Amino acid sequence: MHYNRDDLEQLGMRYLDGLIARDPGNLPLHPEFRLTENGQELTLGDGLWGTANGTGRYQHIVIDRETGGIAMTAVILENDRPVIAGIRLALRGDRIAEAEMVISRTDILFYKDGPKKLAAMGKPLPIWKEVPPEQDRMSREALAALADSYFRTLERNDGHFIAPFEEGCRRLDNGVYATQAPEFDKEGSPPFYGLGPAEQFALGYFVFVTQVRDRRFPVIDTERGVVASLPFLDHAGTVHEAKLTDGRTVPISVRQPYSWQIFELFKLRRGKIAQIEVVLNMVPYGMRSGW
Repeated sequence: MHYNRDDLEQLGMRYLDGLIARDPGNLPLHPEFRLTENGQELTLGDGLWGTANGTGRYQHIVIDRETGGIAMTAVILENDRPVIAGIRLALRGDRIAEAEMVISRTDILFYKDGPKKLAAMGKPLPIWKEVPPEQDRMSREALAALADSYFRTLERNDGHFIAPFEEGCRRLDNGVYATQAPEFDKEGSPPFYGLGPAEQFALGYFVFVTQVRDRRFPVIDTERGVVASLPFLDHAGTVHEAKLTDGRTVPISVRQPYSWQIFELFKLRRGKIAQIEVVLNMVPYGMRSGW
């Protein structure tokens, strides 16, 4: 079965409309509908469904016409305070059977004012909607494997295996660019945040990401070459230094175990990773998704 792109996009917007109205009455819900928010199973009316009261200017919708999957990132107002949401919907037939939401509610690390930065962007970069010629499109399996190569690179990153990136690839974390961002580098120190993702990984700094687990790729747009993934990044707290490939040894500040719940979008073309957009939510170490 192939779904209509416009119909799925409209359904995604209907979900957002129902969410901010706190009213699911106009949604075609399956009798066995399930909802999770940050890994916890909830009922409609609870969690963000009880606190959302508006949307920001930014929405990004990814469509899987083969499975009826929908993945969205959006700025949502929660009692008038902006938060960043990653939302996955799954259909059975023409009804929504699953809703999985990853909500980032607090600033983390240097990712400050992410909702405001997304509002300033207004919409995703045009590259996300580019449709390659049919002969240049990758199969569903190849797209998932390419996205997975990113996580293979990240897990216990040692600088030796590097996923293929386009030269201009950037990673947007909770609304803030974490690559090609020299403003985050310490004055007088060798660049890190100012580098692209391939150059960052080539240093082997992310060795403290001890596991990328529960990797799922539930929404894949084969026409546009976009993959939505929902893994966890585990930090065991046992890696206290990184021996970089440039000869430096740098301290790692992770001293306690914790995990990141990840909602990550990849734009893929010509066998390379072209753009990345991530919603991160810090969670207890080893937490599961609920799916």
